[in-house]
Parts: sequence; structure tokens; C-alpha cells
Amino acid sequence: MSQVPDHLSAEAEQLRTELADHAYRYYVLDAPVISDAEYDRLYRRLEELEKQFPELLTADSITQKVGGQILSKFEPVTHSSRMYSLENALTEEEFIAFDERITKMLGQAGGMFGNDYFCEPKLDGLAVSITYVDGVFSQAATRGDGTVGENVTANVRTIASLPLRLRKPVSITVRGEIFIRTEDFAALNRSREEAGEELYANARNTAAGSIRQLDSSVTAGRPLSIFLYSLVEAQELGVTSQSGVIEFLRDCGLPVNPLGHVCSGRDEVLAFHRDLAVMRGGGSVNGVTLPYAIDGMVVKLNNITVWNSLGFTAKFPRYMLAYKWPEAEVATRLNDVSFQISRQGVYSPVAELEPVQLDGVTVARATLHNLDEIERLDIMLGDEVFIKRGGEVIPKIISRSRRERDGSERAIPLPSSCESCGSELELDNERSHNLRCPNRDCQGRLVERIAYFASRGVMDIEGFSRKTAAKLVQEGLVSDLPDLYAISAAQLSELEGFAEISAQNIHDAIQASKAQPLWRVISALEISQVGSQTAKLLARRLGSIEKLAAASTEDLEKISGIGKVMAEDIRAWFADERNMQLVAGLASAGLMMSEEADGEADSGPLLFDEKTVVLTGTISFASRDQLKDWLELNGAKAASSVSKKTHIVIAGPGAGSKLEKAQGFGLEIWDEEKLIEVMRTQPSRPAVKPDWWPA
Repeated sequence: MSQVPDHLSAEAEQLRTELADHAYRYYVLDAPVISDAEYDRLYRRLEELEKQFPELLTADSITQKVGGQILSKFEPVTHSSRMYSLENALTEEEFIAFDERITKMLGQAGGMFGNDYFCEPKLDGLAVSITYVDGVFSQAATRGDGTVGENVTANVRTIASLPLRLRKPVSITVRGEIFIRTEDFAALNRSREEAGEELYANARNTAAGSIRQLDSSVTAGRPLSIFLYSLVEAQELGVTSQSGVIEFLRDCGLPVNPLGHVCSGRDEVLAFHRDLAVMRGGGSVNGVTLPYAIDGMVVKLNNITVWNSLGFTAKFPRYMLAYKWPEAEVATRLNDVSFQISRQGVYSPVAELEPVQLDGVTVARATLHNLDEIERLDIMLGDEVFIKRGGEVIPKIISRSRRERDGSERAIPLPSSCESCGSELELDNERSHNLRCPNRDCQGRLVERIAYFASRGVMDIEGFSRKTAAKLVQEGLVSDLPDLYAISAAQLSELEGFAEISAQNIHDAIQASKAQPLWRVISALEISQVGSQTAKLLARRLGSIEKLAAASTEDLEKISGIGKVMAEDIRAWFADERNMQLVAGLASAGLMMSEEADGEADSGPLLFDEKTVVLTGTISFASRDQLKDWLELNGAKAASSVSKKTHIVIAGPGAGSKLEKAQGFGLEIWDEEKLIEVMRTQPSRPAVKPDWWPA
């Protein structure tokens, strides 16, 4: 290998610096100081030097955005903190209700901070989480289910506007949206048309599909853009407002939406929303037009320090929302209505439509909810109907055309018997006004129960699908949930479509689910109104299925968050003999029925016993969400900000202002070594330790 002359090494370093600076001016400041031709000349010179002397090539060089890495699959990535979806507001009244709710929850603080909101266009793209270590691009992941996403590092690094090295040497995790500008999408389709290739349907799906290419060189050929809008470590870095987050991201050299700004009070928010509506329709406001598609406006309370006091629902943060516009409506024809059975035996109607384009997506099915909805809409087969999303993922029929019928229309036939077991269907008037199969042993119901039991949000059996559930029931291997744990890998390998390796993998995943914590088992029981959040609450407060089964309605109502109706539903579920047989079967199969080994520690205080604990910095062996779940399971109130009322601050490497604040207050501070010592030596839940537990 030839020695690189000093003057060429210096030239390469200078070119990298210049090109990074010009990219910052172009993508972030929107104020280029050189022509595209001059930029291309500098780029080609750097490329030439790196080819001549490979030792000059660095991972963060701007020339390394061309892709070329080919993957066999995308690996899962656990987010350091959950990526939440947003609550939707579709009307001015709904936004005002959101504003009033925040004011009420903050009380005096709401008036003090004036409910200033940071608002920016809501891009119709793909959400991603990106990590930089010491200022260098390290990893990128899709949102996934909010907790676990897919590793798309090789593809995201090809995005031209995303720097591979920040202008600050910081270690941060940022969130943003990948999208394709309207003009770029049109040009992409023109090139495909000229090449005789099929045109892409819409920019959003094209962006998402580009990021999920296994060959990153394909992604590099797509005109992807990105705006960053969130900083996970904001308060640790001393940033206390969303506008400050945007300024910090911009100073790091990251592209942010130039239209984002602070609106003081609801009137300014509503005015900006009206301006965006004009721009969304192709118009301009003060000479500004939108070069990309949007489906709403993101509204965030600007003061980050009060976000934690507002908290989260099971799905959404309470301090922000997506203020959207009512979705477009399209007309199509109702060809048929099919019925899908649920795990409770409910037969839900689904509209089968003449395929039609809605918001760039081909729609052939729509929800009808229940029989009352069919009656309310007054629809028949053959009718022209109007559909829209209206903030929903699944389209719905909103009305039928009032054109005069020509006589060819037919009444929607209702099934009289269950297609799975043949039982006569009953009309359920109590809750859903739907047809219901009363047979608790119905195979159709069983398939849905097994699929739910194995799903990610419940027992999280990896690789297990509804198709797998149907095959197991069809072959007679499973007649109830506990039977899953008696199936051997050999039995699975004999089934059609199961190779030896895949059979072994599913068998191992089923057996591994025995170690899932108590709250997942409670969720799997399908008790009416008991979702994951309530299941966690019950597991934390009662500690075992045995105590939950023995709890009276009055006992349950004493638990904060459990109302009378929910308490009655829980009590009724455990009063059913068949349900108790199910619990016994799952216990015999080896599932976690208690958070404590043999119930020994169940009578004593929890490890943290209502203490407020704050996590800051990075803990090497676990994600923040994993540690937060462990803290709450052991009685802690996991908070995100430090105050004089905080009991313990757990500070890993990289801890910033929170650690300094804790030291100033004289609070108890644990480093990672202390945390590991406690976890290893002190009795805590769960009894069976998860995979991430410190060795």
C-alpha cells in the first residue's frame, strides 16, 4: 500500500469539511453559497482521492451515502424510549378540548407558561429513530410497534440531507420523518414511465418501501428527504423547550422543518392550521408553498419540563396531538358483506368493495362495525357508497349515494349458523348488537384466541402467526391454550409448511414464553376491559393470579384505576368454572402465576415502595423502558424530571443536568455499579429474571 502524501491527506480532510459545510448550508439553512456544479466538482475530487488512496476513506465521509450493503433481513432494535403514536384532533372543537384539558391538568402552571405550543406540518412519511455516538451516525431504526423497530441503518445513511457527522461531538438519539418531496416524486415517476416501468402510487408508500429495501444501493437511488423533530435526551442536555430542541438539532447540523415555530395560545395555533390548509391545497401564504404532502399539523406543548406531569395514555402522550383535516371521501360500489368471527364469538360485518383509490392507496374493504351500523347506513348490495378514513387506519363507509335505486340492489344476507362449528348464531343485544356464536368450543373462536394469546402485545411468541394457530387447530394439536405447551418440535415439523428449523424455532419460542411476566399472563386471559396497562397494575398491586382470583369487587375497587364496572367484570370472569380451569391449565404448563418465587416476598414491602426514581444517562445492560418497567413492578414511581421530592436518581454514563440537579439537592444517587449490586442482591420482581438481567 502506497504512502499517502501529506498534502493529499490534508486536501481530502479539507474537502470533507467543505462538503459537510455546504450540505449544512443547503439542507439546513437553505442558503447555499456555491452552485450545484461547484459542489459536484468538489465531491468528484474527494471521490477520486478516496479511490486512489483507500486509507483516506472514512465511515462518515459524504461519499459513503451511495449504498451497496445487501442484507438478508432487518434485525430488531429495541428503542431506548418508546416511540408513541399521536392522538388525533379532526375539528377545531377537538383541539380546543385538548387545550382546555392541558390547562386544567397543569392548573396554575398552565397559566404561568401560557400554553405556548410548538407547531409544525405533520409530514406524511415514515418515522425513524437515529442514534449518533460522539457526533458520528451510528444506527437508525423504524418505529415498529413503538418499542421494537427494524434496523435500517444502511438505508438511512444514504439520505443526502442527513449528516453522517454532527457539528457537535454529542451522543444523542433523535426522531424524525423520512419523506419524498412532491417535485422529486413526480420526477421519479417520469423516469419510471420513460423506462416503461410501473408508476408508484404515492410518495408515502414509496418512501417507506425505499427504507425497507434489503439492498441499500436501491435506497440510495430514491430521492429521500428527512426532517428531525425530537431529541430523546433533551432535558439531560439542559434543553427545556421544544423550540429549544429544534434549535439544538439545527446547531448540530440536522435538517429541521423551517415552518415549525411557537404559537402563543390557541388562537395562533388555529390561525397556523388555517394557513397550512391553504398551502396543503396548493396555495401560498406570504409567498410560502408546501413542497411535500402533509396530513395535518403536530401541536406540542412547548415547555418540556411539564410533559412528565401530563403523562401518557396507553397509546398517546397527553402533551401533544396531531391536528388533522377530515380525510377525503370517495365513492365506490358495495359488492358484498363478509363476516369475521372474533375470539369472543362475535360475527363482525366487513364491506367488500369495488377497489378504489383513497389517499393514494387501493381500498377493497371497509369496516361496518355492527348490525346497527348497517341499519343506520341503510345500505344494500350493489349500492354506491362513500368511504373515508377519517383518522382511522381501516376505511369505513360513511353514507350511501342518494341516487334512486334501479332494483338490482339486494338486501345484505345475514348468516344463520357459524361457518366454523355450525352452531346457530344468536343476536347479542347486550353490548355490540351483533351476531354471536355461543359455542365456547368453536374452532373459529379458538383460532382467534390462540392468535391473540401469541401476539406481540400479549405472550409475544416470536414467529407465531394466525396461520400457525389455524394449522394447529385444524390438525387437532390444540383444543385450548395450555395445549400449546405440550406440542413437540417433531409434531410441528410434520405439519405442511413447517421445515425442521422453523418448527424448532416456534417450539422454542412457545417454551420461552413461560418466562413472560405476570402482567402478560393476565392480559392473555382476555378479561373484559383488562388491557396491558390494567394488567400491569393488577400484577403490581396483587402479585399473583391466586390473589386476583380471590379478590372481591370491593377489594378491586380499592385499587386506584379500577372502577366498579371493571371490578365486576374481573370478579365475574374468575367466578366462571371454565375460566378457572384455564388458569389451572396454564399454571400446570409452567407459566408465571406469581411475581414472587413461592410467594415468599409477597407479604413484605416492595423494593422501592412508592419511592420516586429518575433514570438518566445510559445503562449498558438494558434499555430505559426495560428498567422503567422493572422499577414500576417493584413499587417505584418512575419520573423523568428531578425535584426535591425525588428519592433516588440512577445515573449512567452521559448523565447531564439531571445528575447535577440531584447533586445540588443532595439526593441519593446510584451509578450503574450500585444498580447492578441492588439487582443482584436484593429480592425483587419478577422471580424469573429476563434475558437483559445483569449477569
